[in-house]
Amino acid sequence: MKADKLLVLITILLLTACGRFEISIEPTVTPPAPLIATITAQNPTHTVTTLPTQQINPTATLTIPSSTPLLPTATQAPLILPTSTSGEQLVKIVLIALEDNGQAGTLVGCGDSAIPITVAIPPTQGVLRAALEKLFSAKNQFYGEAGYYNALYQSDLEVTGVTIEQGKAMIHLTGSVTLGGVCDAPRVEAQIEQTALQFSTVNEVNVFINDVPLEDVLSTQ
Repeated sequence: MKADKLLVLITILLLTACGRFEISIEPTVTPPAPLIATITAQNPTHTVTTLPTQQINPTATLTIPSSTPLLPTATQAPLILPTSTSGEQLVKIVLIALEDNGQAGTLVGCGDSAIPITVAIPPTQGVLRAALEKLFSAKNQFYGEAGYYNALYQSDLEVTGVTIEQGKAMIHLTGSVTLGGVCDAPRVEAQIEQTALQFSTVNEVNVFINDVPLEDVLSTQ
């Protein structure tokens, strides 16, 4: 028995001198719980807790697209008219080819044609107004060598206002209209409207005489 006790004592001393260590690692816990490592020695016992390195998520970057740049506002191209050798601008006024039945121009009235005639005007930016004034200043019943008819020759009209907005021309006139017969009503309407429609900036025409729509004035003649 004494030998056995002596053997146990020697074994304990040897183990103490050599330092036997036991290492146990606790099961990994779902992050963010720390990973705990325990190091145990018989003499003394040490417990070391190691926290896992936590990876920091990169800062989220919110990209805000720049606002769509505003496109420049569309503007109407300036109207460029041909000029005569004397520097005058050239426009057209519309007269009537009687009983032409639309062969030489736009069919109007009682089987007639609306015929554009080139005339000269002083240089101006108000070309539509100037063209209308040129039309109303023609006082001959028949015009030029071709003898085109002017249904406005007896009328007394003045231009008081012309505006063009989004392709619509608003023409305001004062004065009176005198017709030579029932067929003159569509001829007068064609002469005024077709003179305005020659310009690329105009696709619709509204005419008023003394603030009364042209069609109403013509219907009372």
